[in-house]
Amino acid sequence: MEHILHVVWALTEGRFSLGFVVVASLLLLAAVILLSAYMLAFRSYHAARARYRAGRAALYRPAIEQVLMEEPLDAVVATLRPRRWGDLDIVQEVMIESMRHLEGPPFETLKQAADRLGLVEKDIAALHSPNRHRRGRAMDALGVMRPNRAVPALIAALDREPLDLKLVALRALAAIGDPAALPVFLAEADRLPPTLLPRLISLVFEFHAAGRRTATEIINNHARSFPPAAVRDILMEFAADFEARP
Repeated sequence: MEHILHVVWALTEGRFSLGFVVVASLLLLAAVILLSAYMLAFRSYHAARARYRAGRAALYRPAIEQVLMEEPLDAVVATLRPRRWGDLDIVQEVMIESMRHLEGPPFETLKQAADRLGLVEKDIAALHSPNRHRRGRAMDALGVMRPNRAVPALIAALDREPLDLKLVALRALAAIGDPAALPVFLAEADRLPPTLLPRLISLVFEFHAAGRRTATEIINNHARSFPPAAVRDILMEFAADFEARP
């Protein structure tokens, strides 16, 4: 570096301002080259990682076909059992992707398989992870798998999470649909920004008839947060839902 500075000084005939411009330009060029190299390595790594995960996921997707063909649970679990370190997360991604769109016996089979593989316990433990993205993914997965035993852990997470993850936890609780969680929604209505209360009411819809009283209380306690038209639509939706339920 010292040699380069001497060369620059000689080329600029000792003029400090011109030498400064040349040195600054060289440093900027070096920074651009380093940043470009970093971005290239970063993209290459993630592209390779995506290809690897896609290849591993292909090994476990036949389990979904087994579920749809109503093959025994043991056979499904055997296909989903991780074969390498790190595959458990890929297995869960494959299962969650399908469980979002399945209902009835296929969903229940995958739910039992998740229990057998320890996915529920893994995600409950991940709620305490220092990585907020991992916590958010765990909340979302628990909402998709709907295990009732995850309700206490999700409720406990509400007090320590920022607003965005708190909404993810509430969405997971609504998806699980355990009426024991309804008092939490009533309490959160007092803490959330007023603009989010209609969103909270939409989550209470997930509890169907069990959520009618909670929705009514939220509306009565925070009437100013609901324009008259919004209240009317909410009550009509609940009435239609209640009439549709046996």
